[in-house]
Amino acid sequence: MKTSSLVTTGILVIASADAFAHYANALKRSGKLSSEDAAKLDAIERDPRAAEDIILEEQGRSEQYPRRDPNAATSSSGSLLDLLPLGGGLLNGILQPLSGALEAIDIPTPQPFGLKKIPGDEPNHQFQKPGPTDVRGMCPTLNALANHGYISRDGISSFAEVANACQTGFGLGYDVSVLLSAFALAAGGDLISGKYSIGGQDDRVPNTLGLAPGLDSHGVFEIDTSITRQDTHWGNNANFINDRWLQYVALADKHGGQFNFDANVEDASNRYDTSRKYNPSFLAGFLWFFVTHVERVFVFSLLPNGTNEGVADYANVAPFFLNETFPPNWYRRATPWNAVQNFGTAAEMFLAAPRELGANVGTGNFIPLGANLTAQTPEDITCFITMNLLDLIPAQLQQPALLGNQDLFQAFWKGVVWPFFVNDGHYNCPIQEFTGPSQSAGVKGNVYSASGSPVNGKYDGLGYIAPDGLS
Repeated sequence: MKTSSLVTTGILVIASADAFAHYANALKRSGKLSSEDAAKLDAIERDPRAAEDIILEEQGRSEQYPRRDPNAATSSSGSLLDLLPLGGGLLNGILQPLSGALEAIDIPTPQPFGLKKIPGDEPNHQFQKPGPTDVRGMCPTLNALANHGYISRDGISSFAEVANACQTGFGLGYDVSVLLSAFALAAGGDLISGKYSIGGQDDRVPNTLGLAPGLDSHGVFEIDTSITRQDTHWGNNANFINDRWLQYVALADKHGGQFNFDANVEDASNRYDTSRKYNPSFLAGFLWFFVTHVERVFVFSLLPNGTNEGVADYANVAPFFLNETFPPNWYRRATPWNAVQNFGTAAEMFLAAPRELGANVGTGNFIPLGANLTAQTPEDITCFITMNLLDLIPAQLQQPALLGNQDLFQAFWKGVVWPFFVNDGHYNCPIQEFTGPSQSAGVKGNVYSASGSPVNGKYDGLGYIAPDGLS
């Protein structure tokens, strides 16, 4: 059985330029290409710009690409178009719009990169204190973006707005920005509108498919062993703990005044050891592995002044944690920090001082998960991260609405995240399909509404330092 020419077009829609040769060669070897399709693939291999002409030709044959009925079972035909039931995918490295029930979601776009002063003299991006109804959460970088107007100052943001702002404000790569904001939307937001709160649940975010708990809900972006927050078992996980900050600073001082790779490896190890020993409900599962390492990688990869990217010192790091603002005369990094660098570095951090994945069922009763990540390469761990986010996370999210709307969530993941990591020339992760939630899925964990800053709402402008003992 030969493939149709629309399969070729589907490849063009979802594949990046680096991945095309892999797809083309695989299809040729399969013997399932028509001579017409094989000629197209050869033409695109010789000149990738030919892809655009072929897509325009296919559009001339059909007013729009066929979309699978979201209520229908996944086709067994192997058509790549079936994997993108509501659109999306990459064309020339840019995500395409979604359709159907997801058509209202704004899609992130690649932003200009390069060394740039942030916020500089731009009048719309100067620091402002949060107002009494503005929401702030537990991520100092998102809070800084809100305080400077790169995302909505009220803290009610969206999939595209956050992804675009992370690129503009910090030089975070397009792929990582999309992945993290997609995760935030699926885990804490309203999928239909694309909106979410960077703090706790908020009535300004629609609850179209069920509760949109925001990013502060425990077990999603907020996990045990945070840099400056306490584990949920011991109380409010939203408040900035100054003693933890001072311990973090002491580690930096130990490492030459730098919040560098080594300092963050030691901090992550110390936090894990303490929580495992004393927290009877400590959980070090996949989300712990992902969040605890990635948040620390961001400190020494995104917070240094772009004029000297290797210097993650107090002058550059402290304003983000203590005042949630960009330091004076601060420049974003000159080159984007992409997924290859980000997840590879997170994997290296874990491997530098590996800790066992598992959970406490009471103090002193740690149950290991049995995943031996120390035997894997950083590249393998990167695929492990991505495959878990794509495959396991939808089954673990705190959204009861997933039970009745699996197709929508899967279509979103497939349309905006899958294309970056499957046969993209860097990872080639073997992801084919995603699971749905179990029948026991439901709201769990604690949801905290954070109005004002995590430093108890106290903003005295640049230079404010939280007093000792603040909790």
